[in-house]
Amino acid sequence: MSNTYIIVGAGIAGIAAAEAIRKIDSHGPVIMFTAEHNLPYSRPMLTKTPFYSFDPDKWTIHSLEWFDANRIDLHMDEPVSAVDPSSKTVTSSRGVYHYDKLILATGAENFLPPITGIDSDMVFTIRRAEDIFDLKKVCRASAKAVVIGGGVIGLEAAVELWRYGAGVTVLEAAPYLMTRQIDEEISGLIRKKLQGQIDVYTGVSIKAIEAPSAADSACVVLSDGRSFPCDLVIVACGVRACTSIVPGTVNVPRAIDIDDHCRTSDPYIYAAGDCSQHNGTNYALWSQSMAQGRTAGLNAAGAVSLLEDFDTSLVINSPLLSLFALGDLGKDPDKKYEIKYISSKDDMDTFFVNPSHGERFEKLFYCGGHLVGAAIIGNLSHMESLKKEILGKETAR
Repeated sequence: MSNTYIIVGAGIAGIAAAEAIRKIDSHGPVIMFTAEHNLPYSRPMLTKTPFYSFDPDKWTIHSLEWFDANRIDLHMDEPVSAVDPSSKTVTSSRGVYHYDKLILATGAENFLPPITGIDSDMVFTIRRAEDIFDLKKVCRASAKAVVIGGGVIGLEAAVELWRYGAGVTVLEAAPYLMTRQIDEEISGLIRKKLQGQIDVYTGVSIKAIEAPSAADSACVVLSDGRSFPCDLVIVACGVRACTSIVPGTVNVPRAIDIDDHCRTSDPYIYAAGDCSQHNGTNYALWSQSMAQGRTAGLNAAGAVSLLEDFDTSLVINSPLLSLFALGDLGKDPDKKYEIKYISSKDDMDTFFVNPSHGERFEKLFYCGGHLVGAAIIGNLSHMESLKKEILGKETAR
């Protein structure tokens, strides 16, 4: 007898799970739920494409015909509100459905820090297509925008707002940008790349977001008294796993605990993507979601498959900034590193759509004679070879 599979969530983790199930089980019913109105799309593109030409239909992962051809019953605009492990059912906004195997791919929501005024109508986050449409309603070309958070999403959003014609300020609480992924020197170079186009302030503490009054414009106020007048605020301070429907049979410290097979503490429930953590870690990466979704689907369908490695590199590729970083960038005080710098500048008579592609700065970190980490600013053409060398899949240069 075939299993009935329910997948809650239609991001890349849920899609990868459905694809994997169909490789093993071509007959068992697969039911997928999403609260969104759109067909599943590439979520990273929300901040990687120009706001003025924003269209999620361009990044659809699969068409309706694909779901029909693979007999995957996609329930759009139908959020799931509860899971009952005793009866093996899920309750959605439209009914109750039975499962034999359940895959939770519920994703995450943006984290909103406890800042006074953060619930104002002028404050936005970017997590789904509707967020960009809402943002465009208030972001005219001459707008002033403040982005709270200088991580990948914050910087990508800042660049797209700048391309849209807005004046942009980025506020970051940490001493420098992207402290977890890169070192202070690379961060300083990034800041120089943005200088003159986007204002960046680091090491700040935000006191409040003040909504506009009849006399004054809105502004973001810092604890030291500085203020930044603005028309809108984007908060990009990380994410928190969506775990509200997770039943008590599943262990959830901060996110859903999964093992090497993407199985939870409930043997009939698997999890994948931003809602889960493996060995206590949740990278919240597209590559992680894809790998975990595939592993969850294969094991739910009866295969024995271990979670594969996935790409954890940081990549930003925009008109103002091209950046790659991967591996150990010299942050272990117990290790002795050798650092190598490489820089080049191509013939300036050559035309580049992105001017930053005409030059390259590499910072390479070696430990014990092996390349353990690298960062590139500018031309990213060496990115793939550096990945292979760091991961031990290519001979050192």
